[in-house]
Amino acid sequence: MSPETPKIKTLNPIVYPDNRRVMLELTMENLPTIFSNVAFAMPDLSPQPQKPARPDPNTPSPYPNIELSILNSRGQQAATLFIVEHKEEFTSLTLHLRQADVNEQYTARAEMTYQDETIDVMEVPFRLGNGN
Repeated sequence: MSPETPKIKTLNPIVYPDNRRVMLELTMENLPTIFSNVAFAMPDLSPQPQKPARPDPNTPSPYPNIELSILNSRGQQAATLFIVEHKEEFTSLTLHLRQADVNEQYTARAEMTYQDETIDVMEVPFRLGNGN
């Protein structure tokens, strides 16, 4: 992980006109930056080709996981998706509601975890059909 703990900066639910899909715009900050030692160059034409370097499987990824959810008014998941090793500062993904109710209060929720530990959570309430 980077010296500063990654954080969820913003979570913005945008309801599509059909009231069954919700785009979640997620902005992150302090994500780790990994610089690869890969260089673009001419291929090695030596008689014995070099084996490509492989990451050590015992080294954990520095990137957090993100679970995006939409919860109904009873706190039950109405839609969810899971991002493994999230690397992007800005992400926009669409979740689909199976039994959407325009009269119900929903909550968009983003939970960031690293090595099975929750490091940040953001929740934003919204309603369908009001042009969020």
